[in-house]
Amino acid sequence: MRTRHPLALVALAAGFGLWLAAFILLYGSLSVGCRLGWHRIELAGGLTLQRAQLVALFAVAVAASGGLAVALRPVRPADEPAEGFLRPVAFRAAVAATAATVVTFAAVLVLTTCR
Repeated sequence: MRTRHPLALVALAAGFGLWLAAFILLYGSLSVGCRLGWHRIELAGGLTLQRAQLVALFAVAVAASGGLAVALRPVRPADEPAEGFLRPVAFRAAVAATAATVVTFAAVLVLTTCR
């Protein structure tokens, strides 16, 4: 009988869990920034405080999601048995979540923030 890693199912959901956290943070920050007028505060070169914080959150989300995918990549040295089913699936889910993070949140780079 094989023993299973107790966090295997958590690893399976971790990528899209990070995506969800990024979604909440980005859109919450957008709303707070619009309400507080951060889109009117220019930092340097026409970059507003609102855009800077959204781009920073986007970069952190992509880095965290990509880091999770790297951490979950299947590693199979010659002297160890196969890792089973869940780890490779968790890796693929993390890669899909990274792609979803980029596609979903890349709009913060170009779209207007507040109207």
